[in-house]
Amino acid sequence: MDDNRFLFEIVLLLSVAIVAVLVFRRLRVSPMLGYLAGGLLVGPSGLALIADVEMIELVGQLGVAMLMFSIGLELSVKRLRLMRLEVFGLGTAQFVLTAAILTAIVYAIGVSARGAFVIGAGLALSSTAMVLQLLSERREIASRLGRVSFAVLLLQDLAVVPLLAVVPILGTGSGGGAGDWTAIAFATGKAVLALVLIMVGGRLLLQPIYRIVARDHGSEVFIALTLLVVLGTGWATAQAGLSLTLGAFLAGLLLAETEFRLQIEADIKPFRGLLMGLFFMAIGMQVDLGVAAGNWWLILLLTIGLIGIKTGILCGLCRLIKLPWMLSLRTGLMLSQGGEFAFILIGAAAVIGVVPEPIRQICLAVVSASMILTPFLAIAGKALADRLERSTPVGLAAMEKETGDLGGHVVIAGFGRVGRIVARLLESQRIPYVAIDHDAGNVREARSHGLPVYYGLVQRRDLLWGVGIERASILVVTLNDPETTLRLAASIKARLPELTVVARARDSRHAAELAKVGADVAVPETLEASLVLGGAVLKHFDIGPGEVEAALGALRADRGFLLDADWSRPGRPEREPDLIPRSADKDS
Repeated sequence: MDDNRFLFEIVLLLSVAIVAVLVFRRLRVSPMLGYLAGGLLVGPSGLALIADVEMIELVGQLGVAMLMFSIGLELSVKRLRLMRLEVFGLGTAQFVLTAAILTAIVYAIGVSARGAFVIGAGLALSSTAMVLQLLSERREIASRLGRVSFAVLLLQDLAVVPLLAVVPILGTGSGGGAGDWTAIAFATGKAVLALVLIMVGGRLLLQPIYRIVARDHGSEVFIALTLLVVLGTGWATAQAGLSLTLGAFLAGLLLAETEFRLQIEADIKPFRGLLMGLFFMAIGMQVDLGVAAGNWWLILLLTIGLIGIKTGILCGLCRLIKLPWMLSLRTGLMLSQGGEFAFILIGAAAVIGVVPEPIRQICLAVVSASMILTPFLAIAGKALADRLERSTPVGLAAMEKETGDLGGHVVIAGFGRVGRIVARLLESQRIPYVAIDHDAGNVREARSHGLPVYYGLVQRRDLLWGVGIERASILVVTLNDPETTLRLAASIKARLPELTVVARARDSRHAAELAKVGADVAVPETLEASLVLGGAVLKHFDIGPGEVEAALGALRADRGFLLDADWSRPGRPEREPDLIPRSADKDS
C-alpha cells in the first residue's frame, strides 16, 4: 500500500472516531455505537474511503487483546470465590442454556452442526466493553446490577478462552474420519503444550523482570514491557494454532496476583480504549449495508428474537436464585445484546468455511443492531426500576435481601463528600461496597443513580448487620462527628476484632484516640489537606510531578512530622496512629 494513502486512512479514521464519539456522547449514547457508525460511514458499504479494511481490522484485534488482558488482570482466586454463585452458577447456566437454544434454532434453519454451534455460542455472549462502559457512565458498577452483570460477563469471558481454541480445530476436517480426529488430537495437544509452557514460563520470569524494571523507575520501559508481554504471549499462542486474544488473556492472568496489577491497568487503559474503538470501526466497515437493506425485515425479527430469548433466559435464571424481579429484568435487558466476541468467533469460522459468508453478514447485522438498542433497553429498565422503588420503601428486610450476596465488600459509614470520594475510588476498581447515611437527600440522590446507599444511623447494630458487616473486609468511617466515629470504631472492634477499620480523623489527636480504641488506619483530614495544598504550591514553582510525589510520600511516612504538625496537641500519644495500612509499612 502507498505510504501516503495509509497515513491518510489513519488520519481519516481518527478524525471520524473523534467526531462520532463527541456526537454520540452529546446524545448520551455509548461511544462504542459512535465507532460502529463511523466504520459504517467510511467502509466499503458507505463512502468507501478506506481501501485496506484488513489492516484496520488487525489493529482493532489488538484492542480486543487489550480487553482480554484487562479481564485476566481482574481475575483472582479471592474474587472468584466471593462471586462463585453468580459466576459459576448464574453465569454458567446463562451461557450453556442460551448457547444450546440458539444452536438448536440455527441448526433447525439449515446451518451445519459446526456452524450452528459457533453461531449459537457466539450469540450467547454479551458485549463486555459496551456493558461495562454503560455501567461506568451510569455509576452502577458497584450496585447489585453491576455486580450481577459483571459476574455473568466474567463467566462469558472465561468461556471465550476454550471457544477461541475450539474454532480453529473445527476446520481441521470435514468428514469425521480417523484422519480428522488425529488432526484434531494433534492440534489439541499442541495447544495444551503451548499453554502449559506459557503459564509455567510466565510465572517464573514475569514477576522478576517487572521488579527489575520497576526498581529503575522507568515508566516508558514499564509500559513497553507490558505491551511486549501482551503481544509476545499473543504471538506464542498464535504459533500454537490458537488466538492472539487467548494469549493476552493468559498474560493478564499471570500478572493478576502481582503487586504491579494496578499500575499495569492504569498504563494500558488509554491504549485499550483507542484500540477497542478501532475494533468497532473495523466491525462497522465489515457490515454489508446492501445485505442489511435487502434483508432488513429478517434482521429486525432476528434482533428482536435474540434480545427476547437472552432477556427471558437470564431474567428467569436470576429469579431462580431469588434475585428481585426488577433487578432480574434489568440484568436481562442489560446483557441481551450480542457482543464483540461474536464478531471474532463467527468471523474466524467464516474464514475456515464453517460458517457461510451470507450467514456471517446476517449475524454481523443482528449483533450490531442489538448493540445499538442496548443503551435504550438499559434506560427503559432503569425507568421501570425507579418507578417501582418510589412506590416501595427500602426496609431492613429488603436491605438484607439486596446485600445478601456480598462478601469481602467495603462498608462506608457516611456518604457525604468524603464517603462519595471513597465510593468513586472503589467503583473505579470494581470493588463492591455498601454505604449508610442519615441524610435523606444524600441517600435519595445516590439511589436515583443506582448506588448501594441506605438510609439510617450507622450506630444502629441492626443496620450494620443488615448490610453484612460481619462478612465485610473493611469498614470505612467517614463521619464528620469525632465522638460518633470513636464510639463506632470501638463498638465494631469489640464485636468484630478481625475487621479492618479505616477512619477519618479530625486531627492528629483524634487519630491517636481512634488508634487506642483499635482503628487500623486513621487519617487526619486537616493534615492530608495541608499536604495536598503544599503539593500544589510546589508544582507552581515548576517542580516536576515525580519530585512532588516523592516529597509528599516522605512526609506521609514521617509520622513524627505528622504528629508534631498539630501544634494544639498537648503531648505525644501512647500509640501513634497508622496513617497507612500496617501491611504496607515495610514497603513505605
